[in-house]
Amino acid sequence: MEAVQHQQFGLNPMQLHLVSMLNFNNTEAAEQRLKRALEQFYLSEFEATKATMFANGELTEEMIERGAKKHFRTPY
Repeated sequence: MEAVQHQQFGLNPMQLHLVSMLNFNNTEAAEQRLKRALEQFYLSEFEATKATMFANGELTEEMIERGAKKHFRTPY
């Protein structure tokens, strides 16, 4: 799988929209609800991508098991 690299300067249109909407969330409770909604959105996106990758053979249970046993720390 090829990684796509983006060079970005400033905020993209989606980020600008979200930042402007944050002006309306002035309470801690609203912040927590927004965080949960965003977590659910990205979890849903992840699950859909994972399902697609499994369906077309880009991802297997064996690959997940190998990754679970691998150490990803940077050696010093």
